[in-house]
Amino acid sequence: MNLEAGGQKISEQSIKQVELDSFLALEKARFRLELSDVTLLRCVSVKEETEDSFGQQLWFFDAVGMHTKMGSVNCFGVLHYRVEYGLLELMQTHVFDSENERRQYQRFSKTGKRTDRFWHPANCWLLGGLAAVGMVWLMYLSFLMAR
Repeated sequence: MNLEAGGQKISEQSIKQVELDSFLALEKARFRLELSDVTLLRCVSVKEETEDSFGQQLWFFDAVGMHTKMGSVNCFGVLHYRVEYGLLELMQTHVFDSENERRQYQRFSKTGKRTDRFWHPANCWLLGGLAAVGMVWLMYLSFLMAR
């Protein structure tokens, strides 16, 4: 297993905890642990704790999971920790089928938005509805003025 910490100094105990949690995430996703392997761990986001707020760490792991029905599967996981007084507390674990899904989760955890686009289908329907109501209202006003 390779480890990338992005220049951060991380204790050996924390690394062991992250590795254990990555295997627990695989088990939660119904992979067979005795045949699965975590190939890469990396810390992608670190928010230091301050006197006013706790810190956060976001870890990615790449794994080859052995599934009982599908066989060997490449999977991409996320471990989201809260840092309290220097200790890691696991908040969320996710295992995804593709790196793109994992990047979308990272974007969502940073911004709180599911998509970056304004032209979401719901926004288009809302804009179209407002335009239609506006046109009906203008036609009604022009009808009243023509009398």
